[in-house]
Amino acid sequence: TSLLLLAGWPRHCVPPCHHPHPPLSATLPGEGFTATHSEHNNKLSKRVGAMTIARAALRAGRHAGRRNSALRAAAPVASNSGRLLLQQQPAPQEQQRRTFSAGQIENYRGIEPSPFSNTMEFRSSSGTFPVFQLLDYDGKLLEGVELPFSDEEGVRMYELMVQSSVYDGFLLTMQRQGRISFYCCNWGEEAASVASAAALQPQDMIWPQYRELGMFLYRGLTPQEMVDQNIGNEGDRSKGRNLQVHYCMLEKNVQTVHAVLGTHVPQAPGAGYAYKLGGEDRVSVAYFGDGAASEGDALTGFNFASVYGSQTLFICRNNGYSISTGVEDQYGGDGIAARGPAFGIPTIRVDGNDLVAVYVATKEARKMSVEQKTPVLLELMTYRVSDHTTSDDSKAYRKEDAEVVEAWKKKGPIARWRKYLESRGLWDEAKEKALQEKAKDDIVTAFKKGEAKKMPPLKDCFNDMYTDLPWHLEEQWQYAEKHVREYPSDYNISKYRDLDGPLPPMDPRRAASGPRNPPPKPSGKTERMTMVAAINDAMSIALENPKTVLFGEDVGFGGVFRAAVGLREKYGADRVMNAPVAEQAIAGFAVGLSVAGYTAIAEMQFADYIFPAFDQIVNEIAKYRYRNVGGGAGNIVIRTPCSAVGHGSMYHSQSPESYFAHCPGLTIVVPRGPKQAKGLLLAAIKEPNPVLFFEPKVLYRAIFENSDGDVPVGSYELPIGQAEVVREGKDITLLAWGSQVARMEAAADRAAKDGISCEIIDLQTIIPWDVDTVEKSVKKTGRLVVAHEAPSTNGFGAEISSKITERCFLHLEAPVQRVCGYDTHFPYAWEEFYVPSATRVYDAIKKSVNY
Repeated sequence: TSLLLLAGWPRHCVPPCHHPHPPLSATLPGEGFTATHSEHNNKLSKRVGAMTIARAALRAGRHAGRRNSALRAAAPVASNSGRLLLQQQPAPQEQQRRTFSAGQIENYRGIEPSPFSNTMEFRSSSGTFPVFQLLDYDGKLLEGVELPFSDEEGVRMYELMVQSSVYDGFLLTMQRQGRISFYCCNWGEEAASVASAAALQPQDMIWPQYRELGMFLYRGLTPQEMVDQNIGNEGDRSKGRNLQVHYCMLEKNVQTVHAVLGTHVPQAPGAGYAYKLGGEDRVSVAYFGDGAASEGDALTGFNFASVYGSQTLFICRNNGYSISTGVEDQYGGDGIAARGPAFGIPTIRVDGNDLVAVYVATKEARKMSVEQKTPVLLELMTYRVSDHTTSDDSKAYRKEDAEVVEAWKKKGPIARWRKYLESRGLWDEAKEKALQEKAKDDIVTAFKKGEAKKMPPLKDCFNDMYTDLPWHLEEQWQYAEKHVREYPSDYNISKYRDLDGPLPPMDPRRAASGPRNPPPKPSGKTERMTMVAAINDAMSIALENPKTVLFGEDVGFGGVFRAAVGLREKYGADRVMNAPVAEQAIAGFAVGLSVAGYTAIAEMQFADYIFPAFDQIVNEIAKYRYRNVGGGAGNIVIRTPCSAVGHGSMYHSQSPESYFAHCPGLTIVVPRGPKQAKGLLLAAIKEPNPVLFFEPKVLYRAIFENSDGDVPVGSYELPIGQAEVVREGKDITLLAWGSQVARMEAAADRAAKDGISCEIIDLQTIIPWDVDTVEKSVKKTGRLVVAHEAPSTNGFGAEISSKITERCFLHLEAPVQRVCGYDTHFPYAWEEFYVPSATRVYDAIKKSVNY
């Protein structure tokens, strides 16, 4: 175990090895987008979209799925002049050649073939991206460009943009009148969402941010659904759980709007990879803004999509502002597009107010993504003419004066496309007036109906946290229903459905802890195994399902603790995968896989390194079912080695379960031995709710002389949410989980010599925990000692102590004792004093018995 732990240290503990990465001595002549704007326009053809995107791909240099394919076909040869030339196979659309001035070609891992050079050169740019434009500001198609869609489709897109603008204006007014609490307008950016949505296919999965109203309208969102969501009434798809403009259309393959910037960007590649595995004509599409692009989630999302060749479109609306922060304070370098080539992603920058260019670029990007198995990045350049939301006033921070803003409005997407339609005789003032009036009538009528509806019933506050309400939520719901009826004048109960009526039916048995439908007990032949072998066996059984994917750092060679050894060879590199070192993206990628119908088994190398994924776990994975009203991410297991190992210090020894126990929506499991590890892990993998599976690494290769080491052969499950009485006793109850159970047993053996009979309970599941089993034991013994390695303050033992005191107050013979880690960081030199040893547990037993 010690040696295997050390195998995991280099990525955090060994100083980096600095290799020279010499620059190329010459640039790539004829690369995509090197022509001037006028030259570029002159080269347009009827197949302008395909040609342009192909050149964008060349600018990226390579694409995921065929990484370095063009350059790997190259070989250095001597020219007549004696210079080294790198000859390549013909690239799409044109032949290219890299020319080097001198030096030897050196093939370092992970970079393009590069020469050595005695010239020191620092680079801050690989060139600029021009803006792809097909429709000028006067509404005229550029020379040689033909409309890529029908007139009817062009009219429809115009109508949707106008409707979006009208709805924005009305709902903004409603917010100012206090009839909704918040709103976010889309003015000036309508083409970016409408045209991109029109270029996609209905089966494509969309991950929106909060300024994609045009996309939602194109996919069929109605004015009534808009209103109900913004009011939060019982007609709202999300049952009043989400902030305004957080729309959702799962049946139309549109996920709920993400409030936390950038968190959906690494999720989309997970779904895109699933579509690649399935050979589907389908892409995953993440919309985001220039502000979200600064998030680490966005950058790790780009990298994961590139590494895995995920069928993903990244569509960035660069509107110049993230609330009050302008792009000059948001990033250095050439916008968002410049980041694509760094990750090997085909990239294009588009005039986001040009309906035609956005449509053409998106359509070709989709085609490229599916056919070449690659992500594509589109930066849509636009301008936010409105305030960020109704919560701010852009006049206080906007860098441009009022005249510039007005100029942007005049060359915005609606005015621009209207000019084109009018020039073709497809639109006139009468049609405009009729469209505006109908849009106003539709939204006003919808709002009147929406205001007449009641708020959802109180139980919807509790539903959808899990597939079924666990005991503690059932208990809280039953309390809440009774409480508000006891104090009706203190609450607006008439606003809510059925809250002013009689109590709904309640079953007290549902407030009992433990699984409601436990699996059958395992039987048959057993085999002696270590815990790490049992975990490997469980994952191997799970991977027999072709829609199960195992991935994480170093998983490809078996992981630093070798828990996945042999699985890549058995099930293939496309389903047992190494992951880049980015824990937040590992968690996010799991979300995408789950949404696409796959089961994700994600490994975090150490529990100590799970914290970069904290946001993805508590703000995304834990909330996904709730905000989506039951739909979305669920079949996710995050495995991670935890707890003390003997020499791990503060970055290889933590027990972070209590951090996550505070977050509703998660299930948390900690096994104590091989039999429990395999059965609980198989149950976790089949569990429809997300599970954090903490594995005490000191137990991986421990020898279990009791029945815990006898592991049933084949597939079996142990019940999640059920504690196990490991040893019966009558004088005191000892409660623990994971590796702490063995210390409890050692302490109980010592106490037995003093004539003290200890009952030992392994909690096994932290959330939902089996309170009834513990309560029953404590009412019998009158005493309780809870032990865990995590620090004492706010550790999960505090929750247990509080709940048992509530339920067993009159039965307790002594205060509940907690034996925990100290409120320091996990120390190296003093580990034997820090860990809740059998001696410290024995001391707590004596204090309780002698109280």
